[in-house]
Order: sequence, then structure tokens, then C-alpha cells
Amino acid sequence: MKKDDLYNIALQCAKLNGNGCACGCEQCQYNVFNYVSDVREASLLKANAYSDYHKRNLITQEYENNKNSQFLAAIIWIVLIAVLVIWAGSSLKQCINPDLNPQQEVSGAITQLFLRDPGQPLGTLHEELTYFRDNPNNIYNIPRILLVMRTFGVYDINEDGKIDCIDHSLIFRILYGSNARIMVNKNPTNKFNHMFIRVRYANGVMDIEPQGTPTRYAMGVWWGVKYDREYNRDVTDQWTHYVEGM
Repeated sequence: MKKDDLYNIALQCAKLNGNGCACGCEQCQYNVFNYVSDVREASLLKANAYSDYHKRNLITQEYENNKNSQFLAAIIWIVLIAVLVIWAGSSLKQCINPDLNPQQEVSGAITQLFLRDPGQPLGTLHEELTYFRDNPNNIYNIPRILLVMRTFGVYDINEDGKIDCIDHSLIFRILYGSNARIMVNKNPTNKFNHMFIRVRYANGVMDIEPQGTPTRYAMGVWWGVKYDREYNRDVTDQWTHYVEGM
């Protein structure tokens, strides 16, 4: 009998043994010792076959474990994506349908994190202005400033007969401090022409819609695709005469 055939017989023996074979080996057709007179040769064939069989089993088991792990990882990713989609949908709903009542917004848990005195309602206009004067250029004041502007109103600071983005930007600059830069975005493609505020902080800049709410004021969120940062220009120096000394 050829050596390959003997090896296959020994391999089948290993397979049966691995499955818990309880038959007698003396008369078994898969006992390689029944076909080889040389005990050493038969022992080597059986040892190699058993070793190869268990290696294959180990590889197969590792493959199955990896496949199960990948499946479990996929399930986890699907769950995470589902959670993110639900969260994003909730956030989008809040952005599309914001609560525009300042008194209600200030009572919200998120907004309260930014208040100079969490949970305390607005003081008088004089009290608020005094606080901003004594605590300038603090990014945590941004929601409070927007709340003050929405509650007490904005006046026609440049006296052009209308109250618009110019008045909101200039008054925000006065309340926030000198680190608030007055910006203009004039886009000839979509005719977008708007003044807003840019605030610098340790990790970068924040573009703010001064007509926004205490919980929704990022330019990109407020204006969407209309707002293209490529057309931003800093015009602070052209407007400082309205805000200095006030």
C-alpha cells in the first residue's frame, strides 16, 4: 500500500478518535498498524496524522472564533450606528425646531452649564452689562450674551434706520470683548451677504451667529450650505469706532 494511502488511513483514525471512537483497534480498518509490519513506521505515520489532524482542527476553530468575533463586532457596530442615528436625529430635530423662548431656554440643563450663576434667572440689564464688563473675552459667556440680547433687545447702533446683522454683531462685540472679531461673508455665487462674529480661543476659532439662540448659534448650523468660510473677511477695524469706549 502506498504511503499516502497509509497516511489517509491514519488521518481517518485520528478523526474517529477525535469524535470519541470506542471501537476496538485490533480489527479496525483504520488502524495503520494492521497494514504496516514496521512498528516504527506505523507509529510515525500515526503520530504525523494525529498531529496534522489536530492542527487542522485548531486552525478551523480559530477561524470560527474569528468569524464569530467579527460577527459580534459587526453587531456592536450596527448597534452603535443605530444609537448615533437616533441621537443625530434627535439633535437635528432640536436644530430644525429650536425652542425660541429665551426664558424656557435658560432653564434648560445644557444652557445652565454656561451661566455665570447656574440656575439663576437673568438680572437687570445693568447687572448683566456690569458682569460682562468685568469678565470679558470668556467663551462661556456666549450663551448668556445671546440670551441678554434676545431678552432686552438690540438697538440701531449704526443708525441706518434698521436693526439687522450689523447691529447684532456690534452689540455682541461690546458685550463679549475685544477678542470678538467682526466678520463679513459676501458670497457672489449665492448672494449671501452677512455680518457675524468670530471668537478665538485656545484650540481654534468659533464663528457665531449673533442673532442665534443660547443653544444654537454656530454659523454653519444656522446657515447650512449658504455659509462658505472661503468668503470670510475680518472687518473689525472698519467698525471699531462704533464699539470702542462703550
